[in-house]
Amino acid sequence: MTDDTLSLEELPQPVEQTTVDPDELRVDGENPNEQSDEMFGLLVENLREKGWIGNAIIANTGDLPGYDGEPEGLIADGEHRWRAAQEVGLDEVPVKLYDFEDDAQRRLWRQELNKISGEHDSTRDALEYDYLLHEGRSDDVQDLVDATDEDLDELLAEIRVDNSTSPAYEYEPSTTIHYEDAVEGIRERVDDDAVDLVLTDPPYGVDVDLTQTLGADVDHKGDLENDGYEEAVDLWRAVVPEFKRVLAEDGHLYAFASWKTYDDFRDVLEEVGFEVVNCVVWLKSTPNNQTAFGSGNVRYGYQHEFILYAVHDTSEARPLDRTLSDIILHKHSSQDNEHPTEKPVGLLETLLEQSSAREDVVLDPFLGSGSTAVAAIRNERDCVGFELDEETYRQVIERRVAEAERQLEATVNAD
Repeated sequence: MTDDTLSLEELPQPVEQTTVDPDELRVDGENPNEQSDEMFGLLVENLREKGWIGNAIIANTGDLPGYDGEPEGLIADGEHRWRAAQEVGLDEVPVKLYDFEDDAQRRLWRQELNKISGEHDSTRDALEYDYLLHEGRSDDVQDLVDATDEDLDELLAEIRVDNSTSPAYEYEPSTTIHYEDAVEGIRERVDDDAVDLVLTDPPYGVDVDLTQTLGADVDHKGDLENDGYEEAVDLWRAVVPEFKRVLAEDGHLYAFASWKTYDDFRDVLEEVGFEVVNCVVWLKSTPNNQTAFGSGNVRYGYQHEFILYAVHDTSEARPLDRTLSDIILHKHSSQDNEHPTEKPVGLLETLLEQSSAREDVVLDPFLGSGSTAVAAIRNERDCVGFELDEETYRQVIERRVAEAERQLEATVNAD
């Protein structure tokens, strides 16, 4: 060995190299390194067939200044391997534990190690860089973007929310999500007249494998599975009286409906005492090739959806922000959705801006993948949401909420 060479033992070493139960590790939900379902499936298959052939998971041990949560076992690299280990039921995984000086250092490591492989979401990359810049890591970030040939200015421009009127003050929206039955949850947790806007996409009562209907290249996290049409109407009938109780006297309500559910949903609203003001039509700029309530070549594809717009009393309701057509043209993309019937955030923002103000409270009892919460955060509204399918959507919601909060913070810091 020559004088200018190093032995492996002379390099910086982890505090400990060991194996731990996967349940002892955790993530922050903000990893910009994306992996498709197909790639994750391959990772799981390789793990089963070949064993642990990848690197050890890198995680934190000890305190972690700058992180609001439990720091022990917080992953810096290896999240996908960790999830694959959980998928196959491993009771231990190899880890290298490091004592990071702060959370910014952990996240910088994640960015550097992630850049070696994997497809990245540019918005999440930008949010990570914005965080690191505000934590004083500008030289490190510049070195990294130079190495990856990225344009930092273009990336950061992606996360500046383009609001026509900048806020005159900084407001931190409150987002509260309950993973439980909406009817019981609203009854127990939401006070009378405590909500300014109800904005929701209730179950339609259909059971459709949308990945089959839309094509093999469409990536959804789950199929659309409900108990049935009558059950969906019964659920709507049970929850609408709670809307009547919690919605402020001048508040507005929007509920998406299909051509099948529209009449029943409208009738329930009117029976409870709401005044249905409009049938708003969401016209998709391009059809999504989804046939109506099932597959088959005798049906026309969807290019529109109905939105019920209701108030307690038109004489008491707050005015709309501006006059819009009752047909709203907005693009619809079925690619990369986290939920089979996910609504575009931009469309929800249009409705939210029409019928609420900053610091108002928005209620969505059927939150799905969290689009209403994202729209509320981006427009400085508080959000109360309920979602029954915690196993499928909790992680998705928490990640999207965290990203929206960071995007809003980045915009405020740029003003």
